[in-house]
Amino acid sequence: MVKMPTILVPSAAYVLSDYLITSEGNTAYNLFKHLAKYNYQFHAISAYVRIKTPLPNLTFYQAGTAQAKPAQNPINKYAQHIEFLIRGTIKAKKLLKQENIQIIHHMFPAVHNQTFSPLAITNITKNKPFIFGPISAHITSRPTDEKLLQPVTIKLHKKTIQKTNQLIAITQQTKKLYQTMHKPITVIPLGIDTNTFKPATKPNNLTPEILYIGSLYPLKGVDDLIKAFSIVVKQHPQAKLRIIGTGPQEKTLKHLTNTLKLNAKVTFQNFVPHTHIAEYYQNCTIFCFPSHGEPFGKTIIEAMACSKPVVATNVGGATEIIENNKTGILTPPAQPKALAEAIIHLLNNQKKTRSLGENARKTAEQNYSWEKIAQKYHTLYQNFT
Repeated sequence: MVKMPTILVPSAAYVLSDYLITSEGNTAYNLFKHLAKYNYQFHAISAYVRIKTPLPNLTFYQAGTAQAKPAQNPINKYAQHIEFLIRGTIKAKKLLKQENIQIIHHMFPAVHNQTFSPLAITNITKNKPFIFGPISAHITSRPTDEKLLQPVTIKLHKKTIQKTNQLIAITQQTKKLYQTMHKPITVIPLGIDTNTFKPATKPNNLTPEILYIGSLYPLKGVDDLIKAFSIVVKQHPQAKLRIIGTGPQEKTLKHLTNTLKLNAKVTFQNFVPHTHIAEYYQNCTIFCFPSHGEPFGKTIIEAMACSKPVVATNVGGATEIIENNKTGILTPPAQPKALAEAIIHLLNNQKKTRSLGENARKTAEQNYSWEKIAQKYHTLYQNFT
């Protein structure tokens, strides 16, 4: 058997986990897992590591002390970022001396005009192939603290790109942002486990249920979904809404639910381990993704793999994942009425709901299975071995 390269991942994700709900951390873990069949060995550094099932081809290192959370206090956020940058860089330099590293691959975070690599900027990567990505791009305006830092982060990001041998973009939209930089760039989306996320043999829930899974903060548009649901129940009083996730907007969303007198029909599920999340997709009727601007949208693919139609907003990654009226329905962002109309349309048309779900499953299998995604990374890595 040919021995494949050992790859250093100096930034696997802020949170690297096989059970916490973290798109970047789950993606990194699953890439390591599915690339094992090609005999790749990984040394991965993360700010916060929570793994229940170790992988034989993965050695991981935690370079932080706390889990980063959306919309947290800026002081805490940057203290965690700086700690990760310093401790992660020191650990990466040691590994480059101690291990026979052939490739350096900075995975997550990788955000347009924001993320940079100290290893690349300081030329520590100059003797090794350096891969950067998958890069995402923010669709909506950023918080004030990030705007204030942009003049610095843009320069550091561009300097990182200059030192890169290969860029990976998460979507075609992101790829267009780098075309003038004349760097090799390929599009590889996030993947999902189509053996775990699959249609239910026999759904347990016969009551129409609308499902949302994700963090609870303003960008996600969950308030729009609750407002839309207040319209839906007027025509479908038996319908239920389940919201899975936590975040700073939780109290506000519960207050909105109470104000609209929907307490009996809306369930706030809070945290569910990612290893148990598939059953919720399987037992829902429609999955909703009302984000105001998401770089990708992994939960969309998970729902599609479970053969569920998705109603999502027509911005960001959703527009590249969903084929309107074939695998789901796209609606304008921040418009609860349009969202409600799409949901009602599907609840009124079971035949179309089934058809969209069946098409969604096919798309997930063809384009987003981990087997397909791992093959793309293997092909890319082979260019540097």
